[in-house]
Amino acid sequence: MEWTISVTTLLSVLHAALCFNIDPVAWKTLRSAAAGFGYQVVQRQSDLLISAPLEQYSQNGRGKIYTCTTSSPNCQNIEFEAPGFAVNMSLGLTMKSDPTAQNTVVCGPTIPNDCNSITMYNGVCFEMDHSSTFGTPRPDFIQACPPQADIAFLLDGSISVSSRDFQTMKKFVKDLIQSLLSIDTQFSVSQFSTSPQVHFYCTKFSSSTSLDTTIKEISKLGGTTYTAKAIKHVVEKVFIPQRGSRQNVKKVLIVITDGQSHDRNHLHSAAQLAESKNIVRFAIG
Repeated sequence: MEWTISVTTLLSVLHAALCFNIDPVAWKTLRSAAAGFGYQVVQRQSDLLISAPLEQYSQNGRGKIYTCTTSSPNCQNIEFEAPGFAVNMSLGLTMKSDPTAQNTVVCGPTIPNDCNSITMYNGVCFEMDHSSTFGTPRPDFIQACPPQADIAFLLDGSISVSSRDFQTMKKFVKDLIQSLLSIDTQFSVSQFSTSPQVHFYCTKFSSSTSLDTTIKEISKLGGTTYTAKAIKHVVEKVFIPQRGSRQNVKKVLIVITDGQSHDRNHLHSAAQLAESKNIVRFAIG
């Protein structure tokens, strides 16, 4: 049998064949029992850096970095001694490479620092060279606890909150303030329902007796729940110098509520307003 094919058909077949001749490389599987293994991967010229930021290898040590190659299924842990202040830092939660210098920045951002009423989280980064040697930590210290604070409480006084629960809120506020009387902290308490009401502005209590009397006099408002409106009111009317709020101290807003707000669509903008004023927010259900 004789076959006849045109030049045009032959060329089209050859062009189609150009994209057919691809030699796919077989998949390589790298495994480790370390917690969080594979969370971050950085490719270097001769190997891979793979992090396991959740691996708890000691009481105060969390996070390991492994070097892996495609020629071996086993990865090797890179020996590293964390500085004393880097407690449970989750090393490798962030990794970025510099392909030009073949260096890698490895970070652990979860170093806790308990500061009485709040816990602050610090981070530290290390530069690792092409030979997997860690450099000095940056920064080489953790942020100290703020020596001063202005704390504002915002209590849900809507009709859905029972009298018993409202008393629980007041007790929580009183106990927390009482635990901080010995340090330079000012407090404000507001209540919200349909409209916000400030019970007292930034005040520093000198004794438990005056605190008990002030908190006891707060009565529940009733009404509907407008949380975003109340947050904006505290940011704009309480955390201001005219009401005794200090400029260069840590500012904290604690919102205590039992459910959804009627102006929930405005909560994001209210939170952004507080963020723009560097106000730390806590919501307690």
